[in-house]
Amino acid sequence: MMTQPKAWVFTVMILFSVALGAFLGTAFQKPGVTLAQGGARPVSATASISKADALSAAEAMESAFVRVAEEVSPAVVTIYARKTVTRPNLRLDIPDDFPFPFEFRRGGRAPETVPIPTRGVGSGVIVRSDGYILTNDHVVAGADRVEVVLSDGRRLEGKVMRDFRSDIAVVKVNATGLPTARLGDSDTVRVGQWAIALGSPFDKQNSMTVGVVSALGRREAIGSAMQGQRYYPNLIQTDASINPGNSGGPLLNIRGEVIGINTAIESPTGSFAGIGFAVPINTARFVMEQLITRGKVVRGFFGVMPADVTPEDAQRLKVKQGALITSVTEGSPAAQAGIQVEDVVVEYNGKPVKGEVDFRDMVARTEPGTVVPVKIVRNGREMTLRVKVGEAPEVDEQTRQREQPQESGRKLGISIERLTPDLVERYQLPRGTQGVVITEVVPGSAADDAGLAVGDVILQVDGQRVNNVDEVHRIVSGHKSGDTVIFIVRTKTDDGFVTRRVRVEVP
Repeated sequence: MMTQPKAWVFTVMILFSVALGAFLGTAFQKPGVTLAQGGARPVSATASISKADALSAAEAMESAFVRVAEEVSPAVVTIYARKTVTRPNLRLDIPDDFPFPFEFRRGGRAPETVPIPTRGVGSGVIVRSDGYILTNDHVVAGADRVEVVLSDGRRLEGKVMRDFRSDIAVVKVNATGLPTARLGDSDTVRVGQWAIALGSPFDKQNSMTVGVVSALGRREAIGSAMQGQRYYPNLIQTDASINPGNSGGPLLNIRGEVIGINTAIESPTGSFAGIGFAVPINTARFVMEQLITRGKVVRGFFGVMPADVTPEDAQRLKVKQGALITSVTEGSPAAQAGIQVEDVVVEYNGKPVKGEVDFRDMVARTEPGTVVPVKIVRNGREMTLRVKVGEAPEVDEQTRQREQPQESGRKLGISIERLTPDLVERYQLPRGTQGVVITEVVPGSAADDAGLAVGDVILQVDGQRVNNVDEVHRIVSGHKSGDTVIFIVRTKTDDGFVTRRVRVEVP
């Protein structure tokens, strides 16, 4: 591990604060006048902060940033993910009897697709001296080969351990004695604190940018249905410049501690626009420890959909804070323990629950099989229930079991899924929404022409209420090409329900 910051760093920070206070205290006074008990009296112009003092304070701040760069940069790596993708072959098939004016060697029919080698670039941060590196899952996902370039120029093969849900991955390289970065505590991060990003934007290694923590607890759905979409329930937002290639690198505080893993940006151009996001390091640390010790991430499971307590909820339910339960899955650990809709979880295993994200994290980090006391408020009365925490299904397994009607999907040009609490959050639907949600619309398809969109909730098909994917599949599969299927959907852009008429097409 790296050594602790030198004491002089904190000393110069204090001096800078004192100097800044002195500057502000004089900058807003009239020339030659100072305020004191008993009235105003003239003072000399030399009483204001000197240029030398101001420069000294600025240099002290500058030295703090330099120290962070010097201490942490050796632990930041560049990650190259190499994989082969297939692309349509744009070459034309040439008939054997084509009358070329010159001799031409014909090689037969051209293949429909051709393999294309690609290389993606991202960043990572060494967290253990024996070769464990934190990065984003999307940096290494699908890679045939991962190569890690250390700050000293060494190139090492990496073995990948991934977790799709959190977008965190661990890369292991065969090396010892590596420099490491210290992990901080993201629960203590506050808006306005310094934020320092290190990484390889646009393959520019060892780049450092500086900003502040702009916001906490951001929820984002990033990606597309075609390329894969991830839902992030709790991100740190920063205006430190983050660009393609920064993904997987560390976001640091002024002490040089990692407070997040840089993950994504929000930008109309695809490059820095002042809004970047990082996965909190406490989340990344939990995932990392699970991947290293178990090879996968095991999360606790309650079987509820929680929500933040609004001011109206607080007044109605007689609570100050907590996680409001908006739905309970039948047969789940929560249901078996007696938790009900409209209960507010105010304490979990002896710790206060601030809100939805807080509650989700507590449950996820609980070892399955553990029995925990859960304090709830129901109808204004406190009670404690004991819940035996279950094990959350893996995302990969959920993906394999995804209820997508293949045949009806081809006929209409859509992919659909049964609504789950995660999908309700991802598409920002009203609490308690049930039914089937559209997760993909093929451009130019019949569904696209009819106005169906990702996030629309299918309520009825041909006048029949539908609650799951199989019911949609059964109704649509009974139609032949050229028929019209009538959907009643709830959209995110219209008030109430709308009707969409989709012409069935059989490819």
